[in-house]
Amino acid sequence: MKKRIFGILAACALAFAAQSQKCDSLYSVSLSLFDSKDYQGSLEVVNEVLGVCPLRSDYYVHRAKCYKELKNYLAELHSLEAAISIDSNCVEAWMEKALWEVEFEKYQSAIHSHLKVLSLLYSGDSTKVFFEANLGAMYVLTNQNEKAFELLQPLCHKDSTNISLLTNLSASAIYLNRFPEAEWALEKILAQMPQSIEALVNMGLCKSEQGEYESAITYFDKVLNSNPDDAYALNNAGWAYLKLGKIQTSLDYINKSIQLNPSNSYAYRNKAYALQAKGASAKEICKTVKLALDNGFTDMYGDEMLRMQQEYCK
Repeated sequence: MKKRIFGILAACALAFAAQSQKCDSLYSVSLSLFDSKDYQGSLEVVNEVLGVCPLRSDYYVHRAKCYKELKNYLAELHSLEAAISIDSNCVEAWMEKALWEVEFEKYQSAIHSHLKVLSLLYSGDSTKVFFEANLGAMYVLTNQNEKAFELLQPLCHKDSTNISLLTNLSASAIYLNRFPEAEWALEKILAQMPQSIEALVNMGLCKSEQGEYESAITYFDKVLNSNPDDAYALNNAGWAYLKLGKIQTSLDYINKSIQLNPSNSYAYRNKAYALQAKGASAKEICKTVKLALDNGFTDMYGDEMLRMQQEYCK
């Protein structure tokens, strides 16, 4: 009897080994087809693997990569989710899922996935900084600027040449009114990219927010010298001129900004204050305030224009 049981177990082991060998062979074929850019062929073979072999997370991750190359992005996501359901710590699946969510602007989900990736990577992993930088960007995009700043500041001091890190650090610092830290990051960017429009405008904004209006204008002028139709630089320069008491110059800049970008609610806000300083009629100011509100000022910036509306639109 013992011999019979041993024989059955041996036969099962041989069958399992044969199946395992077949699965490994098929999977290797799928990988080779993928490497040769035959993504449809690779997908067909890995689907065959999934139909006859014990389920493994790496099979589903590979299938997700096939779907990605074939631009079937929903199927890609479903395959990644299947991989994670088999192995909740499959770091490659979490990485691909995090990148998918960034690509399709699912930022809250992307934050969760990035945090999971970072929890699975060891401290010396070369990809960790990439996902930390991405997470910082997700925090900025979801207005979690305190978290972004706390994450990005030490990373930037470790690598003060990483443009992506510095850009997101400066964005979060500006939002938090931490202008010295924002200027530090922007200076590092401009040292590498002296003509960076975004960095020049943001540096001008930092100076303006600190009351350094003449200095702010020099940065906006650098932008306008290369692109006279930069609506954002025109609007911010107009505000700086207003604060210096140059009301007509301010209106000229702001009006040109509005012509170029008539949906910028903040430009109408700036124009309303310039008209107020000029002594314009309540009717004219009211019209501008309403344009600010119609273009979403309150949703983005608060109730400042509602207060002006109460004053001038009686």
